[in-house]
Parts: sequence; C-alpha cells; structure tokens
Amino acid sequence: MKKAELLAPVGKMENAIAAIENGADALFVGGKGFNARQAADNFTTDELQDIVNYAKLRGVRVYVTVNILVKQKEMKELFDYLTYLEEVGVHAIIIQDLGIAHMVKRYFPQLRMHASTQMSAHSIEDVLFLKSLGFKRVVLARELQLQEIQEIIKTCDIEVETFVHGALCYSYSGQCLMSSLIGGRSGNRGRCAQPCRMKYTLKEDGNALTKESYLLSLKDICSVEFLPQLLEAGIHSFKIEGRMKSPEYVASVVGTYRKYMDLALRNEVYEVTEADMEIMKGVFNRGGFSKGYYYNRGNAKMLTPNSPRHIGIKAGKVTYFAPKTGMATISLERDLHPGDGLEIIRKGKESVGTGITKDCSAGSQIKCHFDYYVEPGSEVYLTKNHQLLKQLKATYQRPQKKLPIHLSIIGHIGEPLEVHLNCENHRVVYKGDVLQIAENNPVTKEQALKQLTKLGSTSFFVEEVSIQWPEDAYIGISQLNHIRREGINQLEAELLSHEVNHPYKAYEEISRKAAIVPIAICHVTSLEQLEACLQVEEVTAIYWEWHYDDVTSRIALERCKAYGKAFYLNLPAIMKDTSHKAYNQVIKAWAESDIEGYVVRNMGEYEVVNGLGKAVIIDYNMNVANNETIALWQERGTTRVTVSVELVGEELDGLIGDKEKIVYGTLPMMTSAQCVLRGTPQCQKGVKEKHLFEIEDRKQTSWRIQTDCKACYMQILSYEPLVIKNSEVQRLKQSFSIRLQFTNETLEETKAVLAAYFGTGTKEPLKGTGFKTVL
Repeated sequence: MKKAELLAPVGKMENAIAAIENGADALFVGGKGFNARQAADNFTTDELQDIVNYAKLRGVRVYVTVNILVKQKEMKELFDYLTYLEEVGVHAIIIQDLGIAHMVKRYFPQLRMHASTQMSAHSIEDVLFLKSLGFKRVVLARELQLQEIQEIIKTCDIEVETFVHGALCYSYSGQCLMSSLIGGRSGNRGRCAQPCRMKYTLKEDGNALTKESYLLSLKDICSVEFLPQLLEAGIHSFKIEGRMKSPEYVASVVGTYRKYMDLALRNEVYEVTEADMEIMKGVFNRGGFSKGYYYNRGNAKMLTPNSPRHIGIKAGKVTYFAPKTGMATISLERDLHPGDGLEIIRKGKESVGTGITKDCSAGSQIKCHFDYYVEPGSEVYLTKNHQLLKQLKATYQRPQKKLPIHLSIIGHIGEPLEVHLNCENHRVVYKGDVLQIAENNPVTKEQALKQLTKLGSTSFFVEEVSIQWPEDAYIGISQLNHIRREGINQLEAELLSHEVNHPYKAYEEISRKAAIVPIAICHVTSLEQLEACLQVEEVTAIYWEWHYDDVTSRIALERCKAYGKAFYLNLPAIMKDTSHKAYNQVIKAWAESDIEGYVVRNMGEYEVVNGLGKAVIIDYNMNVANNETIALWQERGTTRVTVSVELVGEELDGLIGDKEKIVYGTLPMMTSAQCVLRGTPQCQKGVKEKHLFEIEDRKQTSWRIQTDCKACYMQILSYEPLVIKNSEVQRLKQSFSIRLQFTNETLEETKAVLAAYFGTGTKEPLKGTGFKTVL
C-alpha cells in the first residue's frame, strides 16, 4: 500500500493555514482570473507568491488552477499569467482548455501540467491521449467506479487523482451548459449558477410524475470509510472539493482524512468512529454523505431531494407549535450551547431557523420562536455547532507546522564558526565570526547550542544536532544569534529558489491559414430527418448519429451515397472502458466502408479512430474556444473542429483553420451518469415504445430528457432549439462551415427548419433560444 497525497482546497489564506496545520500534503488554489471558482476570494499575483512561499517552507506543494475555457481575445493575458506562474515556481497548473496545454508546450516547458476533471477523462483512451500531450497527472471524472480507476492506473503509467470528499456535480464536469444558457454564467468559465441545486418536476408525456423537488441535487461524497481500498488501488492523490468553503470546513475534512490515511498506512484495525463522521457532518453535509460512484452507478440514494444546502446534525423534533405566538416546543436529542444555530426543513417551503442563547441538555424541551408556521413532528437540525467551530479554529489559529532540519555546528579556535543546515534535500553552510580563545568566561557547548537552536517563529525546528566545540572558546552571544539568523535566511532562500532555465520568448498569436471551403452540414438521428436533408442541394455532408445501430446506419450511408453526400459517423458522448471493449472493433470496421469519417465527442474516441485513414471531426462538446486549441487538433491530423456553442458574435472572429459552428439544434445541456428514470417503472432500458420525459423548472420551462442505456448516461436537452439568426449565419458562412443539429424533430419540423435556412423567398424566423455572451 503506497502513501497518497492529500490535496486540500484553498480559496483564501486562512484556508491555506487550516489545511497545512491539519496535515495537507498539497494545496490547489486559484488566481483572480482563469479559474473555475470565480466566487471564491482567490489570490492576487502577490498573494499567490506569498502562499507558494508559505507552503514551500512547510514542505507543502501548491497547484494553481487554470481550469476554464479561454477566449481568443484573452490569450495574451493568459500568456503573461503563465509566465508569472512559471517564475513563481508553482508545483503544477491544473488545466481544462487543451489550448493552454498547447501554449505551455510552446513556451513554458518547466510548467508541470495536471489535467482537470473539467476535461471529463473517463477511459483509458482519454488518459493515454492526455499523457501523449505531456500531462503528468489526470484528475479523473468523478463518475468512474473504483474498478475502472484501477484499470486506468495499471494501464497508463501516469499519476491519477480522484475526488474523495465534497460536492458532486450532476453533470460530467466540462459537459454542462445549463447555467450558461439560463443566465450567461458558464460553468466552463468558473461562474456556474448551480441549476442542479434548483427544484424540478419530472413529467411523462406532459403529466407530472413527481412533486417539485431537488431531482438533480447530489449529496456530497465521503470516502473516509473505504480509504484503505483507495490506497490499495494506487491512486496518487486524494482531492477534497471546497475552495468556496470555510476554513473550519477545510480543517475538519483535512484533519479527518489525515488521521485515517495515516491509520490505514500503519496496517492497524481500520474503523471510522461516529464522532469523527459527526465532525465533518456538523460543518457541512446535504442530508448525509454518499460513496459517490466508487462502488455504484448513479442512483436515487445519492440524491438529497429535501434540501440542497447544509442541514447539519439532527438535534430534536417539534412537539407543539402555537400559531398565535409563533412559539415551537422542541424535544432535544443532543446538548445545545450558546451560539448554536437550529434549522427546520419545511417540505415544499423555505426552511426556518433560530439561534440558541443558553445551555440546553439532551432530553429536555425548549421553546423557540419562528416567524413562520412549523408543522409538529418536523425534525430540527443543528446547522451551526458553535463549540465545534471553536475547536476547529483552534487547530490552525496558532500555526505550528515546521520543517525539520539537521544542524551541524563546527567550531575550531582561530577559524570561522560554521553551521551546516540540512533540510528537504537542501544544504547550506554559513560561516560566521572567528572563534576566539576565552580570556575569562568561555562560551560553553550548552550555551552555544541554546542560542543556535533557538528557532522560535521561523519555519523550522531542529530534529537532529551535532556539535564540535572546544572548551576554551569564546564568541559573543549577539554573534551567535546573527549566525543563526543568517543561516536560517540562507536556508529559506535555498528552499524558495527557483530558476527558469529556458530563454524567454514573446507570445506570437497563431495565424496559420488554410484553404477552406465552408460547407453546410446536417446532423440527423432518424431516416426521416435524413431524407429531408438529402433534398437540400446546399447540404453536402451528413453527420449520422450512430446509436450503436449498424443496420440502420448502413441504410443511411447508402442513401447518402445515392445523393452524393459525404457521410460521417457520429460517436457517443461518453465511452467508458466497457464501451470501448464492446465497440472499438465495430467502430474501426466502419473505416473499411465508404464513410467520409467520424465525428468524435471525447479524447478517447479520437485515439480510437485516429490513423484509420478517415476524416476526424471534433464535436462542439470538446470545448474548442481559441486558436491554440484549434492548432493542437490540426497538428493531430483532424479535418475540422466544431467550436464551442458558448462562443457568440465577435468571440468567433479571428478563429483560424477549418472550423464549423452549430447554427441550429436542440443540444444536451447536461450529460450525466445519473438518470431520473433509473430504478423507476419509467426506466427506458429495453423499452421499444418511447415516451416523452421532461423536467420542469420553477418557471414552468420544460427540459427534455434523452437516455443512452447502453453507455448508461442521461442527457438534459435545451428547452428550445438554439437558433442563430439568418443574418448572422450569412456572416459566419464566410469563414465557418455551418451545421444544423436535428435531434427529435419530426419530418415536417425538419423541413421547416431547412426551409428557414436554405429556402427561397421570405423566410419565417424560427422560434428558439441562444447563448448570450457568457462571463
């Protein structure tokens, strides 16, 4: 069993100290820009330098998140930021945008790259692709099971990092557009508005199947009870989520995981106490914890349908409520103390809370005033445990973490006094004043040791010391103090030293141009849609949704050949290793046919089809947003890239190469390993007669659901088609191929859309929605 790194989330300096004091091996932090937690305090450039120095002097690594999609106009600013991070000497950067990796390879060879979970790496093929780009570590998608993680570790020879504690997104990270569509706050830009924490109603064919509840809100993951199994699997780094959480949260979770990781490594009896679980629950939980996906596919037990917020620990129950006075009588199950906070979750209504001003004992009854009606029998939760928060604060208020040094003192009469300091494989030697023969009062060995080991508020403590000291030696006490200070200063400088050992190059924007003939493309999912598209002369290429159906797909190929249209096979959004094993040979066999090529939706699919002699198209969900990313894919031999649907207007100007833009389509806004139908009578697996399932939000907007039961994932589609106006389409046609993405449209609906874009005469504007400029 190998030791794993414990990686802590840090959104402000107090959290960094809390993490280090409670045993973190590494921190992940964000600057003021280019990171996926824009609502956290984050760090200025000066503060980043401070936190890197503070951590290094305590033997802790610092990784900086650069984990958003970067727009073309931001590339020079990004270059300057990466230049700074390399000069500061951060231990690694965490990346979502492949364009950043391309820039790092060109200009910053000393920057170590970790692939963010925002890259949705969920297969051996995904990880091997990232390794080929120079990534040293991959943060795997949270949706993988432990057995799948083990296979990746055995096969790929790269560091693997997984989330062990904290919030879970409903969607695969990097595959969610819902917040962006609703309000222009993109999860791919660090500004997610968390639509998965809102209430929804599940509907079948327009009829409600459930009451309004938090259908998409997942409990936080907690893996402390099975840490030995994760260590045995060979996971390199255990990541805790929570850069926007409190320092007490960081202290509670990091401290608990440090305790149990160390226990597991000692091979002692492994048992997690309820008291330790309550410490973590007391600071933050959403109705208990789940084991995440390590041992299960997505299921209803992972949901927290009653409240998406922290609910604390059960403290009692309401036995009586007087509506006239607003006074509730509560029977307590645990002790309460001044400063504690209580909350009652009212089904279908807003929660209500109150504070405690005196000591109250378990078993007693107390009366509390609430502004709203409280149902007798309602459970009461302790959401703020004042004493617990004080205890956790005490763990980091007076920092104690220091680095051990081995100190060697060498004194010879008539020679400079030498101190040798060894720490973390670094060694410095400082020579002080000459040691004299004492005339009256010699300085004893004990006195010298006392002064030279007095490290006080420094970052070090003496773990081991040796001394050579003549009996008749003399040197002033002030001189000994000076030698100690200068030696420590030199050691700190040595530990913090970092050299950039390659010449600086100014950033040059990628401007390579290719001979491009923009075309019109239709993506279709049915033969009906295909027939309508084949009649349109301007449409020269068809993207056919494969759906694992070779029979119908070959019919579609023959129809395209009859009309002289190029045929591309569109592969699934998610292909875990089980899918790769089942279908890779089938997919490769298509290369022997007359298809023009493949449309790939993840890095692993690119790995499978690259080199088969067919065109490869990068789909929109691979988040291409800038020329560095386009250049990376061009260098990898792809034919064309589809740019992110979140790019609009002027953000599209200046993009290079053979590229396309989706101008119409009902697209997935979330791709999830969860499924609201799983385990219900409405489950669609194996069902021939499909029904219309939707989730309806609080504004009575309905979002259609589609499922892939072979790969076991669900997608939530946009509530209306994304529509780019014809005037803008005409402008885009000058430098972009354009694509119409048909999903669930009937024959007549498909014809109407085609007429709107390719018909003659007056064209009826299409009803739909679209992305605004996202932050």
